[in-house]
Amino acid sequence: MPVRRPLLTVLLFFAVPASSAVAGEPETLRVGEPAPSFVLKTMNPERSKTARFVLRDFVGSETKTPKKVVLSFAASYCEPCKRELAEFATMKKAIDEAGAVLAVVVIDTEPEGIAQMKKLTVDELALPFPVLSDRFGVLARRYHATQLPMTVIIAPSGDVQWLSSGFAKGAMAKFRTALGI
Repeated sequence: MPVRRPLLTVLLFFAVPASSAVAGEPETLRVGEPAPSFVLKTMNPERSKTARFVLRDFVGSETKTPKKVVLSFAASYCEPCKRELAEFATMKKAIDEAGAVLAVVVIDTEPEGIAQMKKLTVDELALPFPVLSDRFGVLARRYHATQLPMTVIIAPSGDVQWLSSGFAKGAMAKFRTALGI
């Protein structure tokens, strides 16, 4: 008996639950859970003084001097992200004084969007902290960065301490409180 591929495909579509999570990973990022580890190249190695950003260099028990890490997920098509990045630029000193490291994660995957974000973050805003390119979207999937802007504070232990998704009035004030600045 011949296999009817269209029918089989439809049956498989309904039999397999829809999920964006990788096998074994949770479907959302949660406070108190370990932050997914990563290594990404920087788009501004001269200004940030690093060619790549390795999360485990800053957090976890194997790190000599653990710090808080702030990740700001942003994209060229996100207007609130651009405003948030400009605010982060003005908070550099306060973030440093709080013992934290901030990194921007550009989640654009198309060359045009990546170029726009490089122009904004490196040339126009001259951000002094690492601007990371997630051009394949791996980190965005691991952190479930679907609603932008998304900001995550990772505790020195490596666990997610605080997170915020989407643009909301007062979000930067809540960020400042969560970081202790």
